[in-house]
Amino acid sequence: MFKSISKTFRSKPIAVQPTVVGTDLINQRDLVATLKTGSTSAKIAAVRQLISSIKTVSISSIPELWFLAKQNLELSNSDQLRLETFNLFLACIEASDRSTPTKMAYYKDILEYLESDIDYSVQSLKLLTNEGRDIYDLLIYQPYPFFKYLWSTLNNLPEREESQTEFTLFLANCLKFNFNLFESKDLAKLLSKVLDLATRAANIDTLTAYFQIIDTYISLGSVPPSSIRDIVDILGRAKLLGNIQLDHTIDGILVTLLSSPNYTLLTFVKCSEIIGTEERPAYGCLVFVQTYLDYYGDTSKVGRLVTDVLETASGLLLPAIVSCPAQTQPAVANAICSIVLSLLDLGLLSQRQFMDARFWDCLMAMDSEAVDRSTFGRLFDRLQAATNPLWREHIVRLFEKNRDLLSESQLDYVMDSYNSELRCVAITENWQQNCESLMNTFGTTDKVLAVLELAFFESLDICENREPLSHYLDLFLNEGFWNLANYPDTLAKILLRIDNQLLELLVSKFPSAAVFTQHVVYSLLFLCQSSRNTSKAGAIFDYLLELASSTISTDHDTFLTIARLMARARPADDYIYFVDVCDVDGLCHNLARNVDTGHIRDESWKWQYPETLTYLPRELLENCSHRCLKRCDLSDWLELVVLTLETFVHWEVYSFVLGHLCPQLAYSSLFPSHDQILRLIRTLCHQLQLRFPSSFKPVAVSKTDVQVALIRTLSAIPAYQAIFSRTEEDLLISSVISALKSWDKTGIPCLHFLIVSCYEFSASIKRFLGPILSILQTRLSTAATAAPILDLLFSLSELPALISNLTTEDYKRIFAIAFKYIEYSKDSFQNKKEHDVDYLDSSLDRLPSTQTFEVSQQLLLFLTAMSYRAVCGWFLKLSMDQRSELVEFINKNLVALGLEDTKNKVHYEAINRFVTAENSTRQIFAVDTEIDYHKDYDTRHWLHGDALLTVASHKHTSKSLLTLRRSTAIDRFEVRLPARHTHTSLQPSFVVSALLGAGNADLRPLEMDDQTRRSVAVMDRIPVVNLHKIGVVYIGPGQTTEKDILSNQFGSEAYEAFLTRLGKLIRLRGCTDYYVGGLDTQNDQDGEYTVHYHSPVSHVCFHVTTMMPHGTDDAVSSKKRHIGNDFVNIYWNDSGKPFLFHKIASQFNFMSIVIEPCAEQCYRVKIFRKAGIPGIFSTTHFKLISEHNLPSYIRNVSTLCGQFCEIWTNSDWQFNWERRYRQLQTIRARAG
Repeated sequence: MFKSISKTFRSKPIAVQPTVVGTDLINQRDLVATLKTGSTSAKIAAVRQLISSIKTVSISSIPELWFLAKQNLELSNSDQLRLETFNLFLACIEASDRSTPTKMAYYKDILEYLESDIDYSVQSLKLLTNEGRDIYDLLIYQPYPFFKYLWSTLNNLPEREESQTEFTLFLANCLKFNFNLFESKDLAKLLSKVLDLATRAANIDTLTAYFQIIDTYISLGSVPPSSIRDIVDILGRAKLLGNIQLDHTIDGILVTLLSSPNYTLLTFVKCSEIIGTEERPAYGCLVFVQTYLDYYGDTSKVGRLVTDVLETASGLLLPAIVSCPAQTQPAVANAICSIVLSLLDLGLLSQRQFMDARFWDCLMAMDSEAVDRSTFGRLFDRLQAATNPLWREHIVRLFEKNRDLLSESQLDYVMDSYNSELRCVAITENWQQNCESLMNTFGTTDKVLAVLELAFFESLDICENREPLSHYLDLFLNEGFWNLANYPDTLAKILLRIDNQLLELLVSKFPSAAVFTQHVVYSLLFLCQSSRNTSKAGAIFDYLLELASSTISTDHDTFLTIARLMARARPADDYIYFVDVCDVDGLCHNLARNVDTGHIRDESWKWQYPETLTYLPRELLENCSHRCLKRCDLSDWLELVVLTLETFVHWEVYSFVLGHLCPQLAYSSLFPSHDQILRLIRTLCHQLQLRFPSSFKPVAVSKTDVQVALIRTLSAIPAYQAIFSRTEEDLLISSVISALKSWDKTGIPCLHFLIVSCYEFSASIKRFLGPILSILQTRLSTAATAAPILDLLFSLSELPALISNLTTEDYKRIFAIAFKYIEYSKDSFQNKKEHDVDYLDSSLDRLPSTQTFEVSQQLLLFLTAMSYRAVCGWFLKLSMDQRSELVEFINKNLVALGLEDTKNKVHYEAINRFVTAENSTRQIFAVDTEIDYHKDYDTRHWLHGDALLTVASHKHTSKSLLTLRRSTAIDRFEVRLPARHTHTSLQPSFVVSALLGAGNADLRPLEMDDQTRRSVAVMDRIPVVNLHKIGVVYIGPGQTTEKDILSNQFGSEAYEAFLTRLGKLIRLRGCTDYYVGGLDTQNDQDGEYTVHYHSPVSHVCFHVTTMMPHGTDDAVSSKKRHIGNDFVNIYWNDSGKPFLFHKIASQFNFMSIVIEPCAEQCYRVKIFRKAGIPGIFSTTHFKLISEHNLPSYIRNVSTLCGQFCEIWTNSDWQFNWERRYRQLQTIRARAG
């Protein structure tokens, strides 16, 4: 057969005359001549013509046509001619039939002309064999079988990578589609060569083609076992290239290997061998092993094969990993970590393997910086879950090496190991080194601190020798621990547990740094939670005081840390305790450190208000024992305070001390040194007069702001009144007067202090009263200062001893002040807005009195009311002679203000009435009018000027009753004839004509019809004095709930004494002479008695809860009904706890006046006010009032507050006198 075929392929001289079908005829003779002897360019043209002809016309014999041109492929021709001829060759192959002779003829020409040119030969062979699919004829060609061509080419591949790739892909196709046509020995030779070339392939595409060849061998099961290692090696190396396309091919090959029972086990074995011995392919082989592990337990065919292999041969893997020479490489380490994790998860690691030290050495050798943190973390989690105690040491070592990768639970695992094995306990060998190692390895963390703390306490319990414990103390003082969240508690517990000897040693080692001092402060508060820690708390307290003294000028941060604690100290008999900061809102505002009132924190600040400080936690302050720290004398602290104020030191120190001194200074028992107090007073007074130290440099505030803070600090001075001489009192008042002259900012606090001084320093006030009045008259400026000025005038009017030396000019000055405010309010009223009162808002207003607030119509109306009240109040304090002397001055001012204004008119009437008569206030409302309509009386009514005159004459006697109803009063007279005329009756008209004269033009009869009678009844119900109702509530020791507070039956002895002097005790049942503020007067439902006070122009009823019924829920509710409807309540707070606004919740409570025991026979008074109410009263910033003066002061303040709230909640508020006048005018108008 082969012979017959070869005969057909022999060369024979024949005449070539291809027939052309179409219009483009090719002249054979010219063509042959041109292709043989023509120039190169002519030949190229001819070849191109042939290519065109093949593509456009039908030629009968393509091979014959090719025969004419093929000699132009010879290497002696130009490259261009060869290229054009090669293109013609391709066109001929494509246009020819696929008969064997034609195909073999073309193959022969390829071998003859193109074998040396791999690009041409591969391209033409791909076309000739349909991309390597049809090579059978070529394989059996005897002169030069196709395998020989393939082998030769494979051994002589050019350096050009594209050429190598093209040939390799062609070879891959030849094998893929014709694998069984090759001889076994030839296949073996090819595989060996391909594997050799693959190891040296530099091109991804070429390598991919080699892998396709390898995949074909594997798929057809024709890979000899000896080649598996080489294949795995090559694949493993290729994994390092990180090419996605290549990885996809490799993964496919691996799956093919895993799918073949012949290769699954062998591949795993070879992977293990390579991992343990080779460096470069190790990573890829580890990836392959991970693929095995991923298939473990899978139910697919591959999964079952892999599972069998792993259960049989997994023991080979761990030794290989341990021996891996590339285990320090990041990618390899990551892969090993993942494999170990999988082995653990799948349970493929035996106990024996776990105990292999090399396994742990391998894990220890991994670079934590290189390994993926999440993989390492999962491995650590799995190791941590291992329960065998024999592995614990290895795990801990591994965790220690990779401390930065550990999770919280893994860190806990290590720490638990230290604890359970007592590594840091003093009885353990090398415990000190273990402590140092623990800190060096894991740093100064909370967990490390906890281990050391536990070890210390265990050592403390078992060690008789105290020397080792000193080492622990040094460890605990390591600066690295100071910023830990748990460090304060640790230090506090250490101080609590150790004995006094160790305490002294530890305190001697304390650093003076501010951060550490904060922890010492916290520890002191911790110790102060129990009364059993007296000696330790005292030692720490003394240390802090000493440290404060040494750092006041050198370390301001440390000093301020201690100062924050010292400023919170309060007395409790012979002990002190600590409280949260309070009552410094206004002080800190004046010093520009109150962030709640709009000050913005600056980075240079070392303190602010309010502050949330971790070392002064509120819960420790609230629960501080009153029987722990036995120190009743804080003179050492006061010495530092005075030194700070005298020498200035630094603005941060000065401002803090000044901003926090006042509340503490109120407790005089803390500062028993008279000399110190007097020195402090002199310093404050000098600086009030702007006599500051030469180094004084305030920051962001003016000296006037500092003056305000100094004045507010004086609020606590009455606690030391007993030690003052008249000289000190005069210095104090004169200094305040000096500051008062500054006015803009200092005016309000100065006035508030002077109000209190009227009670507490009356002698000095009396001495300086003239200058004070002069300043008040000449430096009037704003509505903000009007209220305290008028408040001061009221206080003066209530203290006759103070005003006994006033002259007529002084009184005129006082009245002029009041009239000027009346005029100011009148002129400003229309330009101001009405304040919208929110009854539901229960929040507390914390704005200081010196902060600017909006002046509303209600505030101006209140100033007006206070001014008129001042005029009447002061006028009534005058003697009758003085009234006569001053009435013209007052009338002149009232007329100037305009009598067309009802306010002026009624007060004009009142003043002129008071000139000739004392005012009687027992008659609050009109008398019982039943007598006017009694059958035995003849009653008639007349309008007389601005009054309503009623005369009721008895029909059977000479007795007549005259009632004169005015805007400002109700007067009642009884008229009788002499005894001898007792049986003679008088007509009402006779009585009127006898008294007023017959035919008086101002006298107009008034017919009393039903409508007029009702109008008169309305007028009678309008009182002629101001009426106020004010609640009084007692809060007992430790009481916090509303029910407990309202259930009190009585109060302290001091409280009861206060009530007796607050007003007069009146019997409620049948009470008609006094205003009772809604209390029951028939059945004693609100108690039998209450406290009442009246002045010529007002009546005040106090709703005293301890005087009301108790014992039932209804009684509590009844108390709350009264208290809850009172605008103003007075709270006597003996609870020992800070007062909370709306202690008894009600939307009508606008102000709470809180009284708290403070210094001996001295009480702290402060007003808490509802949001929106301006701080215009003297106790906006707390004041100290002596026990003797407390009732009168509270009565005055509460009355003013009550008046304010009535006006604040009613923008249409009018004087009662105004209302009575308007009602009288209504009666007059109706009468015609």
